[in-house]
Amino acid sequence: MTSTDSPNHADDLRDDRESVDDTEAVIRLGSMLLSSGTGSYRVKRAMSDAGRALGMDRIDATVGLTEITATAHRGDNFRTVAREVYRVRVDSSRIAALEDLAHNLPAGTTGRDLESRLDHISRNVRPKWAEWQTVLAGGVACAGFAILNKFSLADSLVVLVAASVGQFVRGRLNRRWLNQFAIAALASAAACLVYLLLADLLTATGLHTIHGPGYVASLLFLVPGFPMITSILDMVRMDFTAGLSRATYSIGLTLAATMSAWVFSAATGLQPLPAQTEFPTSWAWLAYAVATACGVAGFAVIFNSSPRMVVWAAALGVCGNLCRLGLISVHSPVQLAAGVGGLVIGLLAGPLSARTKLPRITLTVPACVIMVPGAAMYRTVFWLNGQDMTKALTFGADAVLTVILIACGLAVARMRTDPAWARNLPVPSPHAFKFSDED
Repeated sequence: MTSTDSPNHADDLRDDRESVDDTEAVIRLGSMLLSSGTGSYRVKRAMSDAGRALGMDRIDATVGLTEITATAHRGDNFRTVAREVYRVRVDSSRIAALEDLAHNLPAGTTGRDLESRLDHISRNVRPKWAEWQTVLAGGVACAGFAILNKFSLADSLVVLVAASVGQFVRGRLNRRWLNQFAIAALASAAACLVYLLLADLLTATGLHTIHGPGYVASLLFLVPGFPMITSILDMVRMDFTAGLSRATYSIGLTLAATMSAWVFSAATGLQPLPAQTEFPTSWAWLAYAVATACGVAGFAVIFNSSPRMVVWAAALGVCGNLCRLGLISVHSPVQLAAGVGGLVIGLLAGPLSARTKLPRITLTVPACVIMVPGAAMYRTVFWLNGQDMTKALTFGADAVLTVILIACGLAVARMRTDPAWARNLPVPSPHAFKFSDED
C-alpha cells in the first residue's frame, strides 16, 4: 500500500477539506459584516469568536474597506483565504444579526452549520422600512439638520422635500449598482434643483421668501457620517489599513457631493452662507431636542435600523447633542463641545447596549451623525473653488476637528468600559490571555 492510500493520508485529506469549509465560512461571516458597514475591530472579533467555536486555534486577519485576508490556524496547519466585498453600505439590522450569531455559536459548530446560518440571515434580514419611509427619513434628517443650523421652519420644510427627492434618487440608483461617487453627485444635483424650484415657486407666489443658502441643508443626507466616525475608531485601534481606506472613501463621497453642489452654486449664483434664525428662548431648546431626535431617527432609518434601535439612538442623540449645544451656549470651543457630546453618547451607550443586547455601533454612530458639521464641509469646497482660502480653511478646519473630536469622545468612552481598547490588547483569541504587563 502506498502512502497516498494510507488511512492517515485519507484523514489528512478529510481534515484539509473541513479546514477549507471552516475557513471559507468564517471569512464569509467577516465579509458580510464588512459589507454592512461595521468597523474592522468588530469584524475581526466576530471572526475570532466564530473561529474559536469551529475549533480553530486563532485567526489572523487584515481588513480593508472592500477586502479581507484571513489566515486560520489549527495545530500546525494553516490556510489563508481572501475575499472581496463588492458593495459598501450601512445595514444596522444585519450587523446586529451577524454579531449575535458570531458571539453565540456553540463549541463544535461546523463550517456547514455556520454557512447555513449565514444563508438564513441573507434571506431573512431584509430592509426594515418601505421605500417611502426611507425616502421620508432622508428628508426628515435634513430638516432636523436645518433647524440645528438655524434655518427657518419654512426653509426646513423646503429642505425636507428637496432632501427626500435626493434620497429617492440615491435609492433608485443604488439598486442599479451605479458607481457610488456618481450616485452622490447625481443625488446632490437632484436635491439642489428641487430646492431651487420650490424656493422660486414660494417666493414668486408671495407665500414665503425662501433664502437661497438653505439649499446646503438639503444635501446633508449625503454626509458619510458612519464611515467617517468608524475610520477614526479603527485608527484609534492602530488599524490604519482599514482606517485610512474608510477615511479616503468618506472624503471621496464628500467631494463628489460637494463638487456637484458647487456646480449648482456657480450656475445659479447662490452662496451657502450660514443662517441666523433665532427661536424664542422658551422654545429654542425644545426645538433643538425635537430636531435632534428627528435627525438621528432619520439617519437610523436610512441605516436600516430596527424600530428599537431608532428609538434608543434618538434618545442618545438628544442627550449628547443637547450637552454639545449647552457647552457652545456658554462659549466653549465648538470642537471641544462636540467631543464632550460624543463622550456622553459613548458612556450612556455602554450599559444601554449591554441591557438591550444591541451592538454599540448601531446606537452610537447614528446618534453622533447629527453632530457632524456637514454644512461646513460643503462650504469648504465652495470657498476653495471661490479662491477664498481664509473661509475655506476656517470651515475645513472646523469640519475636520469636529469629526475627530466626536470620534475621540466615543473612543475615550470605549476605553473607559473595555480593557481591550484601553490597553490595545489583540482581538480576543485563545492566545489573548498570554500577554502580560511586560509584553
